[in-house]
Amino acid sequence: MQTDHFYSGLTVLDDFPAVTDLTNYRELPENWHVVVADIQNSTGAIQSGLYKAVNILGVSVITSILNVTKPLAIPYIFGGDGATLCIPDHLIPQARQALIGTKILADFEYNLHLRVGIVPISIIKQAGLNVLVARHRMSGYFFQAAFSGGGIEYAENLIKDSNNGSLYRLGRAPEGSVADLSGLECRWDNVPSKRGEIISLIVKAIAPSIEKEAAIYCEIIKKVHDIYGNDDQCRPVYADGLRMTFNGKKLSHETKVRTFARGRQVYVMHWLLIRLQNVLGWLFMTCRLNVGGVPWGNYKNDLVKNTDFKKFDGMLREVLSGTPEQREKLKNYLEERFRKKECVFGIHSSDSALITCLINNRSGDHYHFIDGANGGYAMAATAMKHRLKSLYPNRSG
Repeated sequence: MQTDHFYSGLTVLDDFPAVTDLTNYRELPENWHVVVADIQNSTGAIQSGLYKAVNILGVSVITSILNVTKPLAIPYIFGGDGATLCIPDHLIPQARQALIGTKILADFEYNLHLRVGIVPISIIKQAGLNVLVARHRMSGYFFQAAFSGGGIEYAENLIKDSNNGSLYRLGRAPEGSVADLSGLECRWDNVPSKRGEIISLIVKAIAPSIEKEAAIYCEIIKKVHDIYGNDDQCRPVYADGLRMTFNGKKLSHETKVRTFARGRQVYVMHWLLIRLQNVLGWLFMTCRLNVGGVPWGNYKNDLVKNTDFKKFDGMLREVLSGTPEQREKLKNYLEERFRKKECVFGIHSSDSALITCLINNRSGDHYHFIDGANGGYAMAATAMKHRLKSLYPNRSG
């Protein structure tokens, strides 16, 4: 229990490139575990038009775990088609039920297989790897975790391993398990790029040590900044681009996950509620009213600041607004490093960004998970894996 506040006690980094400095990291405590979740065959689901379902299930995993661990601060990262979190061992029973409930939701509502598992840090260390954790500030409310040490990737590969991961994967469970997904919202329309396109970028450095990997990541982050500009220039979400949606199909995702297994009447009530709240939200924000202690005139600007558009979990992940010319310049640079076997990467371009939200309160404590439309991170990951396979044809995982 004395390690519960490990994450909240970490020094906060205000500069994103600082995540490449290994001295800013601390080891995950011995009594903590890594939680892994991802959609099996997410590429196929996306190609079938279920990219929004893939995204909302990834955020559902995060929401379900945070709702059983609060008020404890824990490190986590959204991966587009899944999520990774770390939790202390005494919260394993509650986390297990939350994961099983989310897994059942994915199966029954979307016919998607959500792989979930819990890996002790001791198992990761036995493999000669570690989970190093840092914490950087995205805004006054939103603190983003960063991971290094190779342990997160090992845990993810272990859960996906059909032969060796069965000890840590959670199997099919009784149908009565229901996750608490309160706070999860999906009410914004896609945000169009103000510069021509949105890219979802994933880069994995290749080096004989994590120190040399960190040096490569530092150089690549600097190059991305040189090409795409500062945060205000490349951030994929901006206040003038935010529009609440009244599209029934888009709003149905929130209604499905928030009312799962609670009956038709609850479903209809939520269906009506989010439409009423959207009307009121539009009115309050447009008129810049202060209602319920919320300065609604600031809400969009707070949302923009509270987005996870850049992160590091042993790989660099960014969603950026830019031009096709900028994308080509970045791709040429990364191709050159790929030919030198210094990294593998994937880039997926689209015309807009998706937003899935987690609302604790509307006065500032709300977080917004960003991905590119039409597959985003998941499609970028597929491209990255193809490049990795071309370098190491016999490598698994």
